This record gives sequence, C-alpha cells and structure tokens, in this order.
Amino acid sequence: MRISRLRLFHYRNIGELDITLGPGVTLFSGRNGQGKTNILESIYFLAYGRSFRTSTPKDCIRHGETECRIEGVVERGRLERTLGVTLRGAEKTLSLYGKPSPLEDFVGNLHLLAFTHAHLGVVRGGPADRRAFLDRAMVSLYPGHVRALASYGRALRQRNRVLAELGAGARPADAGLLESWDEALVGEGVRILANRLRYVRRMKSELPEGLFGSESLRMHYLSTIGAEDPDPAALGDLFRKGLGRARERDLRTGTTSVGPHRDDLKLYVNGKSLGEFGSAGQQRSGLLALYFSQMEIHAKEQGFYPVFLVDDAEAELDQERLHTFLHYLARRTQTILTSAKDFLVPSLELDPVRFEVLGGRVRTPGPGSAPVTR
Repeated sequence: MRISRLRLFHYRNIGELDITLGPGVTLFSGRNGQGKTNILESIYFLAYGRSFRTSTPKDCIRHGETECRIEGVVERGRLERTLGVTLRGAEKTLSLYGKPSPLEDFVGNLHLLAFTHAHLGVVRGGPADRRAFLDRAMVSLYPGHVRALASYGRALRQRNRVLAELGAGARPADAGLLESWDEALVGEGVRILANRLRYVRRMKSELPEGLFGSESLRMHYLSTIGAEDPDPAALGDLFRKGLGRARERDLRTGTTSVGPHRDDLKLYVNGKSLGEFGSAGQQRSGLLALYFSQMEIHAKEQGFYPVFLVDDAEAELDQERLHTFLHYLARRTQTILTSAKDFLVPSLELDPVRFEVLGGRVRTPGPGSAPVTR
C-alpha cells in the first residue's frame, strides 16, 4: 500500500500543493518552521480523519482563508482509492471516492503508522496515549472497532450524566435506568476489550529481541475489571460485576471508574517501568520496538506493511537507532520522513526522492529545480 498523490489547498502555510509520491523513501528537508511537518500531518489526516498535533480543525486552515482541503490517492496493487478532508471553521467533512463518508467508513482506507514527537506520549504520557496507540493500529485489522469506540463513548457520556444527576439528587432514584446504560456500556466495551486483549497478545509474540542491544521490552494490558481472557462471555460477566462493585463510588464522583476507557498498557524495559525509569534512549527504543511489532502483525494479517511517517527523525533518534529503524522501514514499506539536516540521508546510505520545503513552498532540490507548490 502507498499514497501516490497528495494535493493540498490552503493547508496551514501551504497555498497549493500537488505532489506525486514514490513507493520507497521520500524525504522533505528544510529548516524548522518551513512546513515539513504540515505535509506529514495532512497525510495523517487521510488515514485517521484527525491531526496528531491539534484537536481544533480550524488551526489547519491557512491564515486569511475560510477553508482548506486535503486530497489523496491511495494505491493497493491495482486498486485506487481517493480520500478527502475538508475543514471549514469548526466543521470537518470526510470523503471517499468524492462522496461524503462517516468516520467509521473513512478510517482504514490508508493504513498508516507515524513516529513523531507527539507519539512519544505512548511511553512518556498517560494511559489515554497508550489506549489511543493500540486503537489506531487496530482499526485496520478489526472491522467495526471505530464504530464500537464511538458507541461506547456515547454510552459512557450518558451513564456519567445519569450518575451525576442521581448522585446530586437531581433525578429520582431509578436503578433500572442506570442498569440499562450499564448494559449499553458492557455491549460495546466487551468488543473493545476483546479486540485489545487479542491484539496485545499478538504484539507480545512479535516484539523484537536484541534489536537495540541488551534492552528487553515487555508489556501488559492492565484492565480495570481484571480481564485477561478475550472470551466475550467472560468479559461481559467481569464488566457487569466491576460496574456493580464500583457503583457507590461512581455515584459519589459522577463518573464511571471501570471499563476500557480507564485501562492502561504497562511497558517495562529490563524489568522496570519504561515511562518512570527508562532513559530517553530506552524510551525511544521501546516505542520503535512497539512499532516493529505492529508492522509485523499488520503484514501477516493484511499481506502488506502500512505506510510509515517519521517526523524530524534525527531530533528524536540517535544515529544508531535511526539507522536500524529506517533500514527496517525502507526494505518493507513506503516511508515519508522530514529532516532539518542535509546529512541525514547520505549518512544512512538511502536513496530517497527528495524535496525541499521553504516557507510553505515545496520544490525538488538542485540546479534547475522545479517548484511543486503555488
């Protein structure tokens, strides 16, 4: 799979861009603040319908404009899919083959993973970062996972509203009403939990050993209901019991304290918590090992590797880790990266297609270079 064409209109500091991307390694180079990351962010939008940098869509609209558009062509073998994202004020419209598309149908058409500074939150940040890390990789493998997440979120908001009203005495005591939302939560939560438990089990089996010397990464999915087995019937029973035990506390706080929205993925390097005790280098190595695991699972399930984005590579990885990482990617999948340093690619002996980015304008480097933006 690869993205073969990218078109941008009034996206951040880019006026217009129409660029063809090859199947190998593509490098966007230039000084910081010129727009390199904007290009990767727009590709990420085509995969997930959202940015990895902001939760406010209007941030992506070029100053002085009222809307921006992202268009891309994705190839898998002989098949082509056209994807689009239009941002207008606070509104976001997704399209597939030129027609409006709901998020659950849009996500999964461009299979993609990304290594950026924001994604280091997987090892440095909180449980929400790690849950999102799992769910992003799973949407291409488990049909309906996006829909289950959305339905679970709606049920969770409704249950929390009922809890808050009951706890404050604003609503007459009604155990039946709360139990109905318990069942709605359990129904979708079991699907999410089963998917995550199966996926983490697969990730454990694919974690590379000795990739970065003696560092040994281990992982454990920590469920707030004590779930270990992905069997749906067992999970449903555990979830109902967990909600029952936590009901009094939930009524006091007005929030639901157990369920997949509170779970975590615990990461350990050489037996110690990666986030708390791992060095910066070990944290980066740990994240790379997780990505390698996800890449191999994806290839075995889908028959191809996902596209990989690497932003500001040399700022996040030392030369040894970067060398191992990029050579791994270059042999397997389309890789699109940014760098502020010209020595990056020659030192790694790669042969990328290169573009220079300056003030939102993109051009091929060298004498007689041709701009590809307006």
